[in-house]
Amino acid sequence: MRLKALVWILRPGPPGPSVLLLERPPRRGGGEHPVTGKAEPGESAAACAAREAFEETGLRGEVVDLQFAHQYQRKKGPFEEHAFLLRAAPGATPSLSDEHVGYRWVTPQEARAAVSWPAQARALDLAVQAF
Repeated sequence: MRLKALVWILRPGPPGPSVLLLERPPRRGGGEHPVTGKAEPGESAAACAAREAFEETGLRGEVVDLQFAHQYQRKKGPFEEHAFLLRAAPGATPSLSDEHVGYRWVTPQEARAAVSWPAQARALDLAVQAF
């Protein structure tokens, strides 16, 4: 089973936390998502979360294990994805990798409405609670 990380990035701001949504290009399925990525051999889920967040957004911060994981099957085999929160600094601005074509900071409610995968929605709820 391949190990993956899902990372919701939040930053403080008035009137409350902002959530980073990343826009994938059509060649990668499109839509808005949190950071996700596969662990390297021998890499922990937490290390994967920090690495993927930095690679995809250029952002660093405290990585919080949300104690939530789910399993799913794809053509390439089974995956187990662990959810994390990355607490970004106020005013943090991402520098996107070529995996994404855009981003926006939104309210938790707007982020919840934008995602369609139940596991991403559950992880977002946990991230907002932990923030």
